[in-house]
Amino acid sequence: MLKKGESLNEKVLSWHLLEDVLAWVGILVGALIIYVIDPILTVGLTGSILYNVNKKLREAINILMQGVLKNINLDDVKKDILSIKGRIGFHNIHIWSLEGETNIFTAHVVLDDETLKRPEEVKQTIKEALKKHHIEHNTIEPESKYHCTGIV
Repeated sequence: MLKKGESLNEKVLSWHLLEDVLAWVGILVGALIIYVIDPILTVGLTGSILYNVNKKLREAINILMQGVLKNINLDDVKKDILSIKGRIGFHNIHIWSLEGETNIFTAHVVLDDETLKRPEEVKQTIKEALKKHHIEHNTIEPESKYHCTGIV
């Protein structure tokens, strides 16, 4: 509608109108991009949050249910206890965590008659073996093979 004017006022007015049109085109393009990208980003962010919440919730439930943590291999702990001299068997093994960092171990360890005379040595050996598995707190109950409820 405006011709390329000859005067400075006409030129400034033409540039101003061109800038307004370009700004509106930029805003329209930006709005269209946001219209497409926003739902994608929202779904992606929501999915990421739900994934992490699910993972942390499983860990929290495992701790509340006093389950064995992922960083503890129960079979390796059992092998280490089975390798101790004078040990006949064990039962009632429980490994859990209070808050995900402090691991706790309890077990009844069945000892032969000779080893049962010095249970503190066996307890100390078991405690040292448990330290390799990052188990800091433990309760070890030495038992005679004649006075126990079960042997593994």
